[in-house]
Parts: sequence; C-alpha cells; structure tokens
Amino acid sequence: MANIREIVLNILMEYDKDKAGKMSLLKDSLEKYDYLETRDKAFIKRVVDGCLERQTQIDYCLDQFSKVKVQKMQPLIRSLMRMGTYQIMFMDQVPDSAACNEAVKLADKHKFSGLKGFVNGVLRNISRNKENIKYPDKAIDNGCEYLSVFYSTPKWLCEMWVSEYGYDRTESILEFFLQARPTTIRLNVPKLMEMNKASDLDASVDAYVKELNEAGAVAKKNPILNYAIDLEKTDNIKFLPGFDEGLFTVQDVSSMLVTEVADPKEGQTVIDVCATPGGKTLHAAERVGVEGRVISRDLSDRKCDIIRENAERLGLSNIEVEAFDARIHDGNLEDMADILYLDVPCSGLGIIGRKSDIKLNTTKKGLKELSDLQWEIVKAAYDYVRPGGILMYSTCTVNKAENEAMIDRICKELPFDRVDITDALPASIDKKSSKEGYIQLLPGEFGTDGFFIAKLLRRKEK
Repeated sequence: MANIREIVLNILMEYDKDKAGKMSLLKDSLEKYDYLETRDKAFIKRVVDGCLERQTQIDYCLDQFSKVKVQKMQPLIRSLMRMGTYQIMFMDQVPDSAACNEAVKLADKHKFSGLKGFVNGVLRNISRNKENIKYPDKAIDNGCEYLSVFYSTPKWLCEMWVSEYGYDRTESILEFFLQARPTTIRLNVPKLMEMNKASDLDASVDAYVKELNEAGAVAKKNPILNYAIDLEKTDNIKFLPGFDEGLFTVQDVSSMLVTEVADPKEGQTVIDVCATPGGKTLHAAERVGVEGRVISRDLSDRKCDIIRENAERLGLSNIEVEAFDARIHDGNLEDMADILYLDVPCSGLGIIGRKSDIKLNTTKKGLKELSDLQWEIVKAAYDYVRPGGILMYSTCTVNKAENEAMIDRICKELPFDRVDITDALPASIDKKSSKEGYIQLLPGEFGTDGFFIAKLLRRKEK
C-alpha cells in the first residue's frame, strides 16, 4: 500500500532538486497513482501545491524555530520539514500531532534516525507558536518585504506590481493566487445544441449543469459567460458525462474572452500561431463553422498532437494542425487570415495561482528575453492578417512590458490601429481601457486568471 506522505516527499524532493522544467511533475505523479482513492490524490495535490506556493513563508517560519537554517538542511530533511510545516499551518483537518509523527517516521525510514529529535522538536515548536509568528513590518520597503514573505512571492515582483498597481491591489492579486480555484470548462455550443435538439442555450446549459451535479460533480454556471461552467472538487474530468462526446474542453474564462472579443464569423479563416493548449483554436473553430478554416500551429509535434486529440473529441474537422516555429515567417500565409491569434509565449504571471512554480522560476532577465521573443514572433507573423483583418494579441501575464508596451510598439511600427472593444465585452467586465483596444484582467479582479487581450485592425492601405 502506498504511503501518501512519502509520495508527497518524493515529489517535493524532485522539485527541490531542479525547479526548472518540472511543471508537469505533479500531474504526471497523479496520473501514475490514479488508482488511489480520491481523497488521497486530493491530499497529495493539496500538500505539494501548498508547499510550492507558500515556500518562502514556510522557510521563513522554519528559520525562526530551527537552529539549522532551511538552506543548510539535508535535501530530504528540508522537503520533510516543509511538508510538515505546511500541514501544521494550513491544514486544519490534519492534527498537528499526526503531521509531526508522520514526519518523524519518514525521517527514520530514510535512515535519518539521528535527526528524529530535531524533526519532532522543530515541528512541535511551530505547532505551539503558529499563531504568534512575526512577519516583516509592513512599513518597511512600501510593504514589499512583508508581501514577499507572507505571500511567498519574489520581492522584485512585489515591487514591480506595487509600483504599477499600488499596495492594496497587489495584495489582492497575491491573495487570489493562494485561493482554491474551480476548474472552468467551455461548452461546445454547437454540439450541445445539436445533442439536445434545442434552440435555447441557457436552458440547455442548465440541463447539463444538472446532469453534472447528478453525476457527483459540483457544477455551476459561470457568471461572466453563459457557455462556461465552474467545477469544484472534480477528481478527473475525463469521467464526467459529456467528455467522450466532446461537449466541453477545459479553458479559463479569461482565455475564452479572446474569441469573444475577436468575434469570428461563419466561413472566416483564423490562424493561431502559438496555439497550445488549443483552447482558442477550438473555440474559433466552433465559431467559423464547417465552411470556415482554422490553421493551428505550435512548435512541437507533441503539443500539436494534444490539439488534434481535442479537435477530434469535439468533432471539429475544420482545423489544420501543423508543427511550425512562429518565429519563422511563412510566405504562404501572407494576407490569408481574417483573424490572427498571437497568444505569444509570456511570463505567465497572471496564472501563478494555477502554476505556482512560475514565481519560483521567473527572473527580471527572463522578462526582458520574453519581450524580445514576443516582438520576434509579431514581426514574423503580422502580415498573415489580410488588410482590413484583425490581429488578436494576448498573454496570460500582468507585465506592462509584455502587454501595453507591446501594443504601443505594434501600432507605431506596423500597419495596425486599435479597435474599440467596449461592445464586445460581457457586461460584468470593467471597460476601463476598452476604448483603447485592450483590456488587462488582473488576477481575481473578475474571478478570472490574469490576462491581457488586445484587438488591432490592419490598415487596408499597404
């Protein structure tokens, strides 16, 4: 029988060994142990995610109670102490005594019996004093030192956001990253209506939500888009009714808004040059219909295979998936697209709440390199848009150099003008910058990921 905490320990040690390039480690591990009970898999995910997203805070607390600082600990002991501390501080349903005792057992099992007393003493000391831990003074460094420690976010990132959005908005963003989030699915509207033989979308969605809840999911309609559903406490979406029939795909509402704003029409041609994971490609294909065409590209065959699999499951035959480097100009696509999607590689700062390792790996230098890459892709692909066509520029980040500054540069150096998107946005979304052709969704502002969307029109004159 698998030791659940030992599985967690092994995953954390792998992350600690090499933080870069491990984004799929937890997902791969959960698939490996898919035979476990739902509650056990939920425990593994909760503790691993929690230790990663709160690592700075956990290490700060450990350093207050341990004579041996975290970075000086043996790698196994370091991961063991982090998982024990996380359970004590953030998991009320786990008795502190159980977290301590299980950590001691694992230390002994892995031949660290000489450190059992150390492990036990430090964790029990944290347990006794967890309500009285002193964090940095909010008056220091505009509160950035406090934000960095309490929300486990690099200080330079806190400083950047405080300078751009102010302290209160930055703290709201960081709080949102640590909150439990639902999984959001986008309904395949044409297929849903076809299967229900119905003309009323809202009634069809209500019926499907009821079916999901009867199957054991916790489902409710998303308040922003009527074809989106939020799911909580869902073990594996592949087992939900409608998955095999292609009734839905996983996609955050912020990403759905790209197609909502682009507004593809039946029969149009859409080109998506950085398509993985494919949500926008699939969404566009549903909108342009069987007479339309979507050319969907990404860098690797593996990523393209994922898009192909989902297109087949959703019954979409109007998608042409190709492996292609977006940095390379393809003369065959010039003036072909009614709509071009440029969802360029970005820092991902808007989705830290879903991928906590982003904040562990992002650097200032990396942000600059990404801006350079984004411009390289823009220059290679912009003329795929026909004169009078639309360029949709989007990222899942909250960084003005990758977003607003990039749009300014495109409109200054290339033949594009901003398009007022006010009428294209749902009523519940703040229209503060929509007349300027873009919207920056801050994480949690409308319950969505952080996302940037801009709509640009290619001028008809050459």
